[in-house]
Amino acid sequence: MSQPPKQRDPSMDELITELRRDSISDPAVKRAADRVWARLLEHFPAPVTATASDVEKIRGCSDFQTLLPVYLGGSLSEARASLLEDHIHGCVACRHALREARHAMQPVAPQNSANAAPRKAAGARARWIMPWAFATGVIIIGLVVFLSDGRWVRMLRGTEAEAAVLSAEGTLYLDSGRGGEAVLPGRSIHQDEEIRTAKASSAVIRMVDGSTVEMDQRTSFWVSKGWRDTTLHLQRGNIIVRAAKQGRGRLNVATRDCLVSVKGTIFAVDEGMKGARVSVIQGEVEVEQGRNTKLLHPGEQVSTEQDVAPVPVSYSVSWSRNRGEYIALLGEFAALHKQLEALPGPTPRYNSALLNLVPDDTLFYAAIPNLGSTLTEANRLLQERIQQSAVLQAWWARQQASGGAGKEPELIERLRSYSDYLGDEIVVAMTADQHSPIVLAEVRRPDFRAFLQQQLGQIKRDGKQLEVRIVDNPSLLPPATGTKTTLVYLQNNLMAMAADASQLQKVALRMEHATPSGFTSTPFYSAIRQAYQAGAGFLICADMEQILAHSVNQKGSLNLIRDERTGLADMRYLIMESKGASGRTENRATLTFAQPRHGLTALLGSPSPMGTLDFVSPTASFAVSFVVENPQEILQEIFSLAGSHDPGFTEGLEDFESETGVNVSQDLAAQLGGEVTFALDGPIVPTPSWKAALEVNDPGRLEETIEKLVSSYNHRADSKAGTLNLTKENADGRTCYSLQTSRPSAAPGVPSEIDYVFVDGYLLAAPSRVLLLSSIQNRNTQYTLAHSSDFSSRLPRDGFTNCSALVYQNLGAMIGSVADLPILTPAERQGIESLKQNSGPSLTCAYGEPLDIVVANTGNMFGMGFGPLLGIKGAGVLDLLPLLKGSRQ
Repeated sequence: MSQPPKQRDPSMDELITELRRDSISDPAVKRAADRVWARLLEHFPAPVTATASDVEKIRGCSDFQTLLPVYLGGSLSEARASLLEDHIHGCVACRHALREARHAMQPVAPQNSANAAPRKAAGARARWIMPWAFATGVIIIGLVVFLSDGRWVRMLRGTEAEAAVLSAEGTLYLDSGRGGEAVLPGRSIHQDEEIRTAKASSAVIRMVDGSTVEMDQRTSFWVSKGWRDTTLHLQRGNIIVRAAKQGRGRLNVATRDCLVSVKGTIFAVDEGMKGARVSVIQGEVEVEQGRNTKLLHPGEQVSTEQDVAPVPVSYSVSWSRNRGEYIALLGEFAALHKQLEALPGPTPRYNSALLNLVPDDTLFYAAIPNLGSTLTEANRLLQERIQQSAVLQAWWARQQASGGAGKEPELIERLRSYSDYLGDEIVVAMTADQHSPIVLAEVRRPDFRAFLQQQLGQIKRDGKQLEVRIVDNPSLLPPATGTKTTLVYLQNNLMAMAADASQLQKVALRMEHATPSGFTSTPFYSAIRQAYQAGAGFLICADMEQILAHSVNQKGSLNLIRDERTGLADMRYLIMESKGASGRTENRATLTFAQPRHGLTALLGSPSPMGTLDFVSPTASFAVSFVVENPQEILQEIFSLAGSHDPGFTEGLEDFESETGVNVSQDLAAQLGGEVTFALDGPIVPTPSWKAALEVNDPGRLEETIEKLVSSYNHRADSKAGTLNLTKENADGRTCYSLQTSRPSAAPGVPSEIDYVFVDGYLLAAPSRVLLLSSIQNRNTQYTLAHSSDFSSRLPRDGFTNCSALVYQNLGAMIGSVADLPILTPAERQGIESLKQNSGPSLTCAYGEPLDIVVANTGNMFGMGFGPLLGIKGAGVLDLLPLLKGSRQ
């Protein structure tokens, strides 16, 4: 008679569920690890040595698999563990071997009798203390390791599925390392299992959190699960992710060179042999590549490699079965964006009583205008647009069902209610020795204290209640008050908030006696004051000189900054501002130096006319132009820096010049005049119509150098790489050159030739001769971007007649190039036309002054995106604040 199945203890289920919900910070894990390590060193001072398999060379999968037991035991060196993990991410067979090794691990058998004799000779206390101490240490170390890399989550989760196949058209495979297994709808997908679509196939995968992933043909990915985050490892192909609301965790998509993070949005990722492209349909997406992080909004796109040209977002989703919905959403968001841009910005402020109250040693200062009424109007426009659009209504319903919407109106109303009580701005200041900032604001209404007291129980962050306390006498606060409680002090129609009791006490004295701080006598104060006198909207200021001085313990990129040859060590102030002027918003960032720019900071030349821009037509979708003061000197500075940081660089450069017979400095850099323009000017698909124009000092010598380089390449090239063929012939009275490769293009849409011509002191290059000649004709007839109203109307209003660099982009022109694709339905073409009409150009200019670098553009604050400006998720000036930690270590 069979036994009934054993019932699981419900208390254990509750414990595991609670563990999953809990979050443990990295600092807490590190502190726990340090305590365990210190305790173990008291009993086991001898270091653990690596096993033989840890030292031997790794030659392939078999060698990696021999390391698995040591890796699972936790004694594999950090370097070997990193190599193994990186290999496992890309190898299906080794992932399965790792899973089997985990399941095969059994408790260690008792020691044999040969080892028992020495133990019997030990004292009675050692017989029971040492084994238990060792076992306890191993358990604690194992827990710490699991906490740090997420493996213990997998142990608790067991074989729980991470996803399931919702639908499939064609063939969907599960790659097991022993051949592909066909998968049908309804099949569960577990962690580390790689799924792949075949030719002319597609599939929709539903994650356990409610997110869906649509797969194009020949696409493969696998899923890993951390404590809070879920990561899709995209190996190749195209996916469109409709991410559900993630709560405290995140949904990530990892490619070989970037990490895409979201909390709830719709976006597309294309991973190919040349790199990755990320396009956003709805919401916000954070793309991390190396040390760079970029926040993308609807309709925006980023590529991880320069060779991957931008394409319209509508083209990125053209393969999807839901492309009509996505294109319509893009059009609606573009229309809403245009309405929001028409909203008036905050009224400029020409002085601030709060500036006089900040701490004496303030290094960071931000003044944020009161936006209550503006946010209310923005919410009204959103709700009206939703009522008028069936597409937005469906989107809003999905957002509410997933918990991603519905609270916005309540949040905006709460912000508006606060704005009724506060003055025109809120100031945030921070010093080098503070762990948290101090917040200052003027109070308009006498009943603000009662209102704030009523609101305290509703103040939360990330779903957790924040400890906020109103204090009547800050001088009585104990100095040990930490950062868990935010303290609020009200006096003389002023409010101060801080987590640091000592800092609040100092500000309170100034509030009570209306006395200015010592900050008013500093040069940094004068720089901020000057910004107010010109009219301030959003204002963000950083004392770069003091920030760098207080970051003595920092390493990495700061070593380069401190190198005198870069000129970056001379940075003094960074002031970023955005304000309304003459019916539009102007945004400006100024980086000031203590002495005239030199080194890398002198790379940007002084404002100058740009003749290369005349080769770009008004219909261009993208253009970037810049001037360099002296290309030869700049190149020598770069070579000097590279040689000092990489000893092999100089030797490699000498070898290159010896083999080619080309002196890079004399034959290349010295022949360039210092002005460059690159543009996408014409159809984007199937082949991007790019063009490049360079100012040239001596066209004859530059052409001779090009011929030397081509000859040297052909001399060294192997049969697989192919050879280069440089030809020339006359066309329209000009000598046109064509550089072609004998090897077919490695990827569809990539041109296999470059045509170029010398025109009036410029070198003009393009993928075809037709594009070259049309560009010259446009220049002769002045049908140029610089003469168009779209360009000139977006130039910043300032005292400059020229600029040192500019970036122009016109999403509407790019979108128009795909409107005639045969796969589109009439409704989809209508959506693209709406997106085109509501997507205006943008222009950003930079100016190189002797003591300053200024970057400016125009556009409403809703169009500018203040996430990057404020440094949200590693994109801006707030990223400088971690440098201050060096002064506290």
